[in-house]
Amino acid sequence: MFSGIVSNVGSVVDIVDRSDVKHVSIACDYMVSTIEMGASIACAGICLTAVGKGYGEDGRAVFEVDLGPETLWATNAASWDLGTRLNLERSLKVGDELSGHLVAGHIDGVATILNREDIGE
Repeated sequence: MFSGIVSNVGSVVDIVDRSDVKHVSIACDYMVSTIEMGASIACAGICLTAVGKGYGEDGRAVFEVDLGPETLWATNAASWDLGTRLNLERSLKVGDELSGHLVAGHIDGVATILNREDIGE
C-alpha cells in the first residue's frame, strides 16, 4: 500500500528489451542501502518490484525493475524513454504515518476519457 505522497523524483537511465519484458534502471536520491530487493516502489503511480540496485555513473542510487506485458499494456510505462522523469514513492510499513490516503498502486483496468471540462484555474 502507498500513501499517494511522492517522496522522490527519479529518472530512467537504462532500458533493456528482454523478449516481452523491459528491464528498466531508475536513478533516484534514495540511499542504495535502504532499497530492499523485492521492495515495492510506486513509479509514476505503478507498483513495481525492485529486482536490482546499485550506483549510476554519477554516483546516484539506481534501482531496477522489470515491466512485463500486462504492465506495458495497461499503463503508460511503454512510453518511458531515457530521461523520463518518474514520481517515486516507497510502500508503507505497518505503523507509518499516512500523510495522505491509501493507494494500492495495482492497475485494475484501463479507461478511456470521454469528455473533459476545464473549470477556472
